[in-house]
Amino acid sequence: MPLPLRLSAPLHLVPRHGLVLGLVLLASTTRAHLTRVSTSDWTLEPGSASAELQFFRGDFAGLFPPGTPEGEVPERVLALVTGTARIRVGDGECQLRERSIGPQGEDGWSVKARWTCPGGGRRWSARLGVLELLPPGQTHLARVSVGGQVVERIARSAAPVFEVESDPGVWAAAWRFLRLGVEHIFTGYDHIAFLIALLLLGGRFLDLVKIVTSFTVAHSITLALAALGVLTPPVRWVEALIAASIVAVAAENLWVLRREEGSRARLVSALRHRWAITFGFGLVHGFGFASALRELRLPRSALVAGLVSFNIGVEVGQVAIVALVFPLLRWLRSFPHFQPAGTRLLSAAVALFGVVLLVQRIAGG
Repeated sequence: MPLPLRLSAPLHLVPRHGLVLGLVLLASTTRAHLTRVSTSDWTLEPGSASAELQFFRGDFAGLFPPGTPEGEVPERVLALVTGTARIRVGDGECQLRERSIGPQGEDGWSVKARWTCPGGGRRWSARLGVLELLPPGQTHLARVSVGGQVVERIARSAAPVFEVESDPGVWAAAWRFLRLGVEHIFTGYDHIAFLIALLLLGGRFLDLVKIVTSFTVAHSITLALAALGVLTPPVRWVEALIAASIVAVAAENLWVLRREEGSRARLVSALRHRWAITFGFGLVHGFGFASALRELRLPRSALVAGLVSFNIGVEVGQVAIVALVFPLLRWLRSFPHFQPAGTRLLSAAVALFGVVLLVQRIAGG
């Protein structure tokens, strides 16, 4: 099935920035959009800043005069990336001290740079002017180590600046992790597909409450266990099982609605026990949430606060999705010919999406 999102960053860069790379993939009848991704790792310390930035080589095509010798391209890329970068701390600007470039896999460039910075500031900002010169749709994912913590920031061609604080307050840090949790659920297309599959059969409000609550309790348990290092299953199999959970729930929808005769009784029975199935799959999804949280490599002192805030953010995002999807499905069911044909069609689409995702994750592991 065609996907409306293409990542043109080198594929070997993707796992390191898994938190924000789970962008929503929805089937579209229109022409696919192209999202280009570049990444970087930063270390910000009193008096200095260093970074390794990774770009897809193809994104620089057309930026240099025709006929530019191949051997000159790396130096031109290096000059373009570092010459347009502006790093500031407090009110002072950092000065470029060292820079180098090398290949990153078969299709990428790795640019390394170090700056000398004035001391005494807590707020850092980085302007990556090269993003404005690259093709439209460029998204840059930055992992920043500063003040004993690791945070992630996003810059784009339309807004090429990101900021961090070396010593954020407790409430600022909690708010940041809450936002990360919301972002993760909204950009976790596999989690969204699972929630939609759960809601397709409908049912009473009490049924929905039990289903959502069981999912919440389950993923909270495994999120805590994995984030604290008590239990950390391989990410590859967790991601594959999440895809399998989408297929399983969508397939159960199709089984319940397989024929008109007895469908009401099957529906009541399925909704009665679905909370238990959801609890089991929620345990798996919790490990998926934890893998995103572990990407931040939080210090032990901030782990509990980050865990709680992140989990609250996940719940806020989840409730928002349910609040949007549930009334929409109820409205669709008000049309005479939607039920059960429409539910079957939507369940089949979700199941197909889950199968494609499962095959990709097994084959790409």
